[in-house]
Amino acid sequence: MSLAQAIIALIRGDLEAIEDPLNAAERGAADAADEPYEPSVGRAASMLANLPASIALQGAGLAVLRGDAGQLTASARQARAELEQGEWTLEFFTDWYLAEAEWLAGRLAEAEAALSFSIARWRAASHRAPAAAALGYHGLGLVQRDRGRLEAALATYREALAVAAQRDGDALQMAGVAQVGMAAVLYARGKLNAALERVTEGIPLCRQLVYTPRLAAGQAERVQISPVIVGLLNPVPAERARLALAQADVDAAARWAQASGLTATDELSYPREREYLVLARVLLAKQAPEQALGLLERLHAQAAAQARTGSVIEIRALQALARSAGGDQPGALAALAEALTLAALEGYLRVFVDEGPPMAALLRQLLAGRRQDRPAAAAAVPRDYLARLLEAFEQADLPVRLPVRSGGVVVAGLVEPLSPRELEVLRLLADGRSNQAIAAELVISLDTVKRHLSHLFSKLEVANRTQAVARARELGLLP
Repeated sequence: MSLAQAIIALIRGDLEAIEDPLNAAERGAADAADEPYEPSVGRAASMLANLPASIALQGAGLAVLRGDAGQLTASARQARAELEQGEWTLEFFTDWYLAEAEWLAGRLAEAEAALSFSIARWRAASHRAPAAAALGYHGLGLVQRDRGRLEAALATYREALAVAAQRDGDALQMAGVAQVGMAAVLYARGKLNAALERVTEGIPLCRQLVYTPRLAAGQAERVQISPVIVGLLNPVPAERARLALAQADVDAAARWAQASGLTATDELSYPREREYLVLARVLLAKQAPEQALGLLERLHAQAAAQARTGSVIEIRALQALARSAGGDQPGALAALAEALTLAALEGYLRVFVDEGPPMAALLRQLLAGRRQDRPAAAAAVPRDYLARLLEAFEQADLPVRLPVRSGGVVVAGLVEPLSPRELEVLRLLADGRSNQAIAAELVISLDTVKRHLSHLFSKLEVANRTQAVARARELGLLP
């Protein structure tokens, strides 16, 4: 009975109600050590099949709510030492807690490997509780997203959907986790309509999850859970502050920052990184770029050391804004170019668009300098990715493209539009005309022809006449 009370309190996230029944369960387990127990649902399915292991796992759950990665690891290892063959449910949660300890510590590569292993064992087991797997898929997808592995996360969520479909309706929670996770990836890539469809379908399914501290947005606000866990698993308070900033309500965001107790000089930890990134935005909004930059530099050092590419992209984007606000335009453009180069690999768009007009202005500066004196890293940003990014800004009513003279030609995949004269030169180029022949046809000087060709090659991002014609046909500029 005491252990059952502890489990219920853990599910509710009620720290005050966990310890007493957990201590009582430990005493009871010692008294009943010689009494055989066989759960009615079988050892594979039961959370109570092995009392010492179950008690250790509740201790692990308590460590999670306290944000104590060290105690979490110790309790999970204690549970593992108590496990007996065939106790699949207990074994799954043991593996899952060990993976979560790696996650709390910011060791995401290790956490991803551990969660993948845990899910593989779950799929191979004869008894497979879908609610347990929902936690596994949820955690794995989050870890992959933080590592900047959007395509891997998408594959994880697709697998979860496929597994849920095979369960004949008893895995709705898993399907909900998958739908909401897919929505987050689609949103990051700027596919807003598809993201809305997924999240609309997934949220009602997620509400059926029993273990609410992991997935229920408001739970951590109603119970006494460590701020570490609130930051990692419940982003709602910080995201409300970020929404306030988007609505130009700097005072509301500043009140959140003050209530959270965060400062730019705190000792940083990965679980609260999301909150510190919002704090950096608050500092920028309050015209304190130097404080924001100091915080962001420390966040970047930590994220880079732990190979958290998703974090690095967002931090670099904010560093670009902070440097720009502080008057360091070369540094701002270099940071933005690095962020774009990393983001292009997985198709991130909204991480830039969501920063609004300041980011649009900075991106406009980067594009304006692509012809000359541009940061070296900017050359590595694929042109097709830049075109998609510009389109995403335009859809958000944040135009970035350079001004176009009347009659200019803008096409998808072309970062800078072609002027009418450049298009004439391009067509003559495709006809095989020499520079002299083009000059004579258009009644312009040879130097002017060479200048038009230089601009064409730059805008098409090619090196010679043959490549220019091929690229123009690829874009539909030529038949």
